[in-house]
Amino acid sequence: MSKILYAAGTMEHIRSFHLPYIEQLRRDGHEVMTMAKGNDADFNIGFVKKMLSPKNTSCRRKIRKILKAEKFDAIILNTTLAAFHIRLALPRRKRPKVINLVHGYMFFKGAKSTREKIFLACEKLLKGKTDHVIVMNSEDYQIATENKLCRGEVRVVRGMGAVVGKEQVPPETIYHYTDSKGKFVICFVGELYRAKNQRMLICALPEIKLEIPNAVLWFVGEGIDRHELIALADELNISDSVYFMGDRRNPCDYMRACDLYVSASEKEGLPFNVMEALGCGKTVLATDIKGHRDIIEDGVSGYLFPLGDMNSLLSLVKDFHSGKIGVDAEVAKERFELFSKEKVFCDTYGTVKELLSK
Repeated sequence: MSKILYAAGTMEHIRSFHLPYIEQLRRDGHEVMTMAKGNDADFNIGFVKKMLSPKNTSCRRKIRKILKAEKFDAIILNTTLAAFHIRLALPRRKRPKVINLVHGYMFFKGAKSTREKIFLACEKLLKGKTDHVIVMNSEDYQIATENKLCRGEVRVVRGMGAVVGKEQVPPETIYHYTDSKGKFVICFVGELYRAKNQRMLICALPEIKLEIPNAVLWFVGEGIDRHELIALADELNISDSVYFMGDRRNPCDYMRACDLYVSASEKEGLPFNVMEALGCGKTVLATDIKGHRDIIEDGVSGYLFPLGDMNSLLSLVKDFHSGKIGVDAEVAKERFELFSKEKVFCDTYGTVKELLSK
């Protein structure tokens, strides 16, 4: 059996998505070690989130020493940051097999912005050190195949498998400490940073409140943009209608308690939060981008609006509130089942296992 390195930018990512896969690999007889930023990683690498930070140079030196000493048979890469620096640290010859498990490329098809072109160039630079690629949405599959971003096969899976957490905090309790009883609650769960575009939802809220005065926003999650977003809500005089919940053990409690789930995200792979919202029986409004398109059938299991189009977002929110549109809870839950851990785990694990054996 193989000695495998399972790597990601942070141990939080591995804990959130990969522990069942690591456990299954071990049950199948493989030795699996983890590499990520976090004290509970087998190899704690202090990746700096800025891709080209000089501090990541010292990370690569540490990675090279580990790889030379441990002599892994295979590496399973996750997250753009870790995948870039670990592949850069690899020798071109006599290296482990490399599977890049792509949760979402940081660029769209036909990358246009300078930032996107840089990320695409990085993938092209390292394709010779990438044996196989597994992607999670149809657009990333096209990107990987058309640009030949690996030496071997490109496979597509329906994510890592989502689970709707059982209720831990009842809606009435959440309404009480957010003063949201009887209000129209719009919710989003995710890290507070630019790509998730919470800013758009805050900017939309004053316009929404002209027609729906009791509308409030719930943001579940933490991130580097927290203070900036709080300042924006203050500037727009809506701070009493925007609630920053922070990280929560079971975000599905907040999804169940909301009226409408909205994602204005600019970039996604195959987002768990949208799947979970469907699993909670909610109508979802989301930007028409890769990942969202793979989960939501527009007008059937949710509604898509053009990226950055405030008017379309406002129209959908108002139409939902007035009852003109909406998704039946059972229809939403049926769509979730396609991406549930129960339906996905065997296929995704089987793909990983097959590529490891090639």
